Amino acid sequence: MPVTPGRFSQLRWLQTVIFVVALIGALLLIGLGLAGYGGSPTVWMAAAGVFGLVMITVMMTFAPLLLKIESSGARQLNELRDLQETVTKQLAQLEAIAENTRISDSAKSLSRRDQELEALRTAIRTDIKSERWEAALSLIDEIERRFGYKEEAERIREELDDARSDHIQSRLSEAIEMIESHFESYEWDRAQAEMERLSRLVGDDPRVKRLPERMKLLRERHKESLRRSWDDAVRRNDTDHAIDILRELDQYMSPEEAQALQNSARNVFKEKLLQLGVQFRFAVTEGRWSDALGTGLELVREFPNARMAHEVREALDTLRERARQTNELQGTSAGGSSSSGQSN
Repeated sequence: MPVTPGRFSQLRWLQTVIFVVALIGALLLIGLGLAGYGGSPTVWMAAAGVFGLVMITVMMTFAPLLLKIESSGARQLNELRDLQETVTKQLAQLEAIAENTRISDSAKSLSRRDQELEALRTAIRTDIKSERWEAALSLIDEIERRFGYKEEAERIREELDDARSDHIQSRLSEAIEMIESHFESYEWDRAQAEMERLSRLVGDDPRVKRLPERMKLLRERHKESLRRSWDDAVRRNDTDHAIDILRELDQYMSPEEAQALQNSARNVFKEKLLQLGVQFRFAVTEGRWSDALGTGLELVREFPNARMAHEVREALDTLRERARQTNELQGTSAGGSSSSGQSN
């Protein structure tokens, strides 16, 4: 690189003058020594001139190199100083930018705070409406912990407790209505299962505590109603209805109560057996084999140990065959009558 103009200009000029003078002196010594200054050639003078010439050549070679090295070092030092100043300025600018960024992030955080808070409130309302109680409680804790709104968090918790209580009471009312419907349809086992489930969940509720006593009272009322209907059916000699009532009444009676009805029940069943026997004999006598088969099957089913049931059981195969033949004959007759009608 070219040397910066003006740097060490006087020194360079003095160097050049010295080199020129020294060169002239060395050449003069060499010339005088070779010419024999003083009458004969002087070896030392020529040698001194040669030595001086060599030294001048060396100095003329290395002196510009040293100056060039010094100039490059000075230039690099100046560049480093300029670079340091530039880096210092840029660091100051970067710090200013970082500070502005921190301020901007804080401002953005403050501006988003209300939006995030409103989003949490909306999510809590949605969870409460959807009956997601644990999720709503977690978000309420977030409002208190993250935003420091303790009073608002307490207020929302109270709203959640009220909503959950209303929900539980609504579900409880529905369950009690279903149990009442079981009471009305006399489905005591299903009612008992529902009452046990409610007792495990909300056993302290007064309405749940009253249910067993209410079921007991309704069972007794229904049992008394069945007893009155039984007495009325027996008095009217309505055998079929009396038997139906007795079968239902059996699940309500204690062994002692069943013993009290034993005589009247025996008379009813005897009457029923007698009626079925009469119906069976009339059907067989009149050749109504399908009716005879149906009555016979009912008699065997209802009174399997009766002597008449054994007699009917032995005749069932014959009754089935005759009922089949009668049905086939009636089907053939109906088909023939239909064909005759179409031809006419």
